[in-house]
Amino acid sequence: MARRLRDGAIAGLVGGIVSAVWGLVMSPVLGTDVFRETRLAAVPLLGRASLEPGNAAAALLVGGASHFGVSIAWGMVFALVSYPASPLAMIGFGALFGAAVWRMMYDLVLPILGAAWIVEGFSTARALTEHVVFGIGTALGILWVRRR
Repeated sequence: MARRLRDGAIAGLVGGIVSAVWGLVMSPVLGTDVFRETRLAAVPLLGRASLEPGNAAAALLVGGASHFGVSIAWGMVFALVSYPASPLAMIGFGALFGAAVWRMMYDLVLPILGAAWIVEGFSTARALTEHVVFGIGTALGILWVRRR
């Protein structure tokens, strides 16, 4: 079990990196502010202060750390619920897992943290796509870790 959790932590970090790169690439294409989006990830820890101009550097650091911490936690869940499969099946499961993470974050985690408002105005298609990309990245991370 400890090995699965370790593998999941690494895979979640890979998924977090993949989804962060996706966000960095897509934000200019979609005309959104990637820095504001990163600062929104700090809201559960810093509150609305994360969006105030004087707190930009701290909010970016906390938001980035929060993104990767949550990615690692979900990666550990992925490792516990996924089983050895063909690479294609694992990637497909990763995409479905990413969609499930999106539902859990939007419908359960953010409301419990009192931060559901941070997703107001976000395109559902974009948010779902970003989480599917995370799931695929996490699946690729698991495949990579398990082949080492």
